[in-house]
Amino acid sequence: MARSGPFIYEKVKAALTEIIAAQGLVPGDRLPSERELVSRLGCSHHSVRRGLLLLEQERQIERRIGSGTFVRETAGGPRSTGRAERATEVRTGHPVGLICPSGPDNFQTELLHHLHVQAERREMKLLIRTIGDLDLGAEEAGRELMARGCFALILPWVPRITPSERLWRFVQAVGGPLVLPGPVAGLERHCFEKPEIFGRASFEAVEMACCYFRALGYGNIAFFGWDTQEADLQRRILAYSRFASRHGLATHIALAGHRAEEVDAVVDRWSGMATDLAVVCLGDEDALRLMTAVHKRGLRIPEDVALMGFKNIPMAHAADPPLTTIQFDYDYVADGMLRHAEALAAGGSAQAEGRARQVLVVRESCGARDRAGDRLNEIVERVQEHRDEAVEEE
Repeated sequence: MARSGPFIYEKVKAALTEIIAAQGLVPGDRLPSERELVSRLGCSHHSVRRGLLLLEQERQIERRIGSGTFVRETAGGPRSTGRAERATEVRTGHPVGLICPSGPDNFQTELLHHLHVQAERREMKLLIRTIGDLDLGAEEAGRELMARGCFALILPWVPRITPSERLWRFVQAVGGPLVLPGPVAGLERHCFEKPEIFGRASFEAVEMACCYFRALGYGNIAFFGWDTQEADLQRRILAYSRFASRHGLATHIALAGHRAEEVDAVVDRWSGMATDLAVVCLGDEDALRLMTAVHKRGLRIPEDVALMGFKNIPMAHAADPPLTTIQFDYDYVADGMLRHAEALAAGGSAQAEGRARQVLVVRESCGARDRAGDRLNEIVERVQEHRDEAVEEE
């Protein structure tokens, strides 16, 4: 039987095309959020998403997880000139330079991979220089890359405990558009993400992990990490402490240095909570260190101690048992860095306005099978949906 008219999502697609044209949106401009479109168009979230998908398939829009939906081509007519074209003109035939401090860890290696992927998608070329530290050699490397025609530079990560004055000297010495991985006082415009929202992903990862363990019924939720002065650790400890306070839970925080004996001591201190202890770790590496210490003390994972990491490094899946973790949104960071580099070179700014979308990856180390059973999918969806709703509200 022939249908009498277009599907609702097809009407949504037409309405979105009209919105883009009527508001004069140009490539790089952001569309209203899904929630706004549902209210404006008077239809369901499902219909809005189907309509957006049609435009995405026609390469008229681009959907970036954690950031929103952006115009790729102006619908219904020729492309408008604007900041996107200026940025394209700046980088045409010119590479972007990456200055990478040596000694990459799993996170840095993965970020480099995603920078390559995002650069290829955006038809960019990369020139990479590895440096020992942010010293005079780093300044020379930056000037050399700019002399070789790079339209901008990216410092994808900063060595641990780097003084802000060192970053100041580096930025001034390079003398060209430069993107930093985080905000520095006086250099906020160089950060790939807006300074006022930077670090929220760390809070949300810890809250997601704590909510998940609480939904599984654990009475004791602890936090473990590397003993460092890094700001990310401080944010995560604050997020953990805030969650515990809000839910009337006792706090159990332990930090350990490089010696195995320090991690062993943490397990000894927490062994009295065995069978009802879940530990949120700063990163996957920390979780794997703790896992080794737990095994050495004759305790079982997850029967005695449940663990969760962060970042989902390759070793997480190969651990014994496989490590439950939270997948970091590398593409969000890589794409944000490249976009901001383009904008800075064109005399503008494109700091990321959304937040990285982090996904819970459930494996064997969290005890979910025994504790949740058939409710596991419901629990994971509820925890993830709560996180996604928070992103949409922003």
